[in-house]
Amino acid sequence: MKHNHTGLLLSKRLFPLTVIVACYALTAWGCGNSREPVASADTTPQYTISGNLIELLEEGEAVLSRGNSVLGGSDEIVRAEINGGEFELTAEFDQGGAVRLSVMNVDEESKGSVQFILEPVDITIVYAGDVAGLRARGGPYQQQIVSSWQDSDEYDEALNAYRDVMDRRKGLEEGDEGYEELQDESWERYRALNKIRFDALRAIAESPDDPLASLYAVQLGGLGGQDALTRLNALETELGAHPALVAMRSRVNKGIELRAAYAAMQEGAQVEDFSSIGLDELEYHLQDSRTANNFTLVEFWASWCGPCRAENPNLIASYEHYGPEGFEIFAFSLDDDRDDWFEASEEDAIPWINTSDLLAYDSPVPAQFGVTAIPMNFLIDTEGTIVAKNLRGEKLDVKLAELIDGVPSPSDQ
Repeated sequence: MKHNHTGLLLSKRLFPLTVIVACYALTAWGCGNSREPVASADTTPQYTISGNLIELLEEGEAVLSRGNSVLGGSDEIVRAEINGGEFELTAEFDQGGAVRLSVMNVDEESKGSVQFILEPVDITIVYAGDVAGLRARGGPYQQQIVSSWQDSDEYDEALNAYRDVMDRRKGLEEGDEGYEELQDESWERYRALNKIRFDALRAIAESPDDPLASLYAVQLGGLGGQDALTRLNALETELGAHPALVAMRSRVNKGIELRAAYAAMQEGAQVEDFSSIGLDELEYHLQDSRTANNFTLVEFWASWCGPCRAENPNLIASYEHYGPEGFEIFAFSLDDDRDDWFEASEEDAIPWINTSDLLAYDSPVPAQFGVTAIPMNFLIDTEGTIVAKNLRGEKLDVKLAELIDGVPSPSDQ
C-alpha cells in the first residue's frame, strides 16, 4: 500500500476544523471492558462509511487511511468513488483505532479530511461548512471521545466566534486595514477551540476507566511527547501489543528524537553535510553547494504540502534576485513517490538543486535536522554554520538583503 506523509504543516493559514474520534458501549465491545470485537465462526465484523458531500464536491474519491509506524506516514485501507456528492464504502473490520478519511476532487486536489475511530458500525460523514469542515458520526467510542465535546454548548459557542472572525476577515489581504487585528483574533479563537478539544482528549487519555478509549485519545493528540510515551507503556500492560499502540509508540519515539535534534539546530550551530539524488539522477552534495556559494538555503518540502507549494513562487523570486550574488537553494523533498515529486517540481518550475531519497520522514536527512513538520528551512553560510532558519515570504529577502547587500534588518533600524 502507498504511504502518505501528512506531517503537521507550519503555516499561518487557518484550516477547517476537521478533527474527530469514537467509543463503543453496550455491546460485547464495550467502553467498560475495552474489548474489540472478535469474529465468530460464521460472521466477520464489517463497517460501512457513507456520506453526502454535495455541498463540498460532486465528483471525486474518498480515501480511508490509517497511520503506520513512520512519523507522518499512513497506509491506505480502501477508497470509493464520489458520485453526485455521495459515496459509500464497506470493508471487513480488522482493527479499531484512529483513521482518516480524505476526500479529493477529480483533479486529485484535497477538499478536506476527518479523523475518527474505526468501529464495526455504520459511520456517516457530513460536511459542516467551510469552517467546521468534515465531521463523522459513528459508534459509541466516537460519542465518548469526540461527540461529547464537539456537540457541547461550549464548543458550539467557540466555533461560532471563530466563524464570525473568519467571515469578517474574508476578502482581506496582508497589508489591508484591520487585517493584522483580525488575524490575531482568528488565532485566539482558533486556540480557544483547540483547547476545548485538547482538554477533553487529555482527560480521556489519562483516565484509567477504559484502556482502549485512552489509546484512541492519545492517537488523536490527547497527549504528546514523553507524556504520550509514558501512557502508552502503561496501556501496554492492559492491551498488550495492540497494533495501534505499537505504531503510535514508534511515531512518538521518533518525534521525541527529532525534537531533540531540532533543538540543537540553532543559529551558530554547524550542519552535517549530506548527499542526495536529484530528479536528473545525479548525486548532489551539500558541501559542494555551500563552498561554492556565500549562502545556501536547505529547504525541506514535499509535493503534498500545500504551504510548501504556495511558498515556491517566493523562493523563485529570491533565487532569481540573489542567485547571481552567491545564493543557492538545496531542496530535499519528503515525498515517497517519484512521480508526485516530479510532477510538483515541473508544475512549480523549480530551478534549484532538487533532491530526495523518497524515504519521506523515514529518511536520515530530515532526521539530522530534526524536521517534524514542513515547510522548514535552514540558511547556512559557506562554512555550514546556521545563520537563520524558517525564513518565509519576505523574511528571506530581508535576511538576504542584510547578509548580501548590507541592508540593516528592520529590528536594527
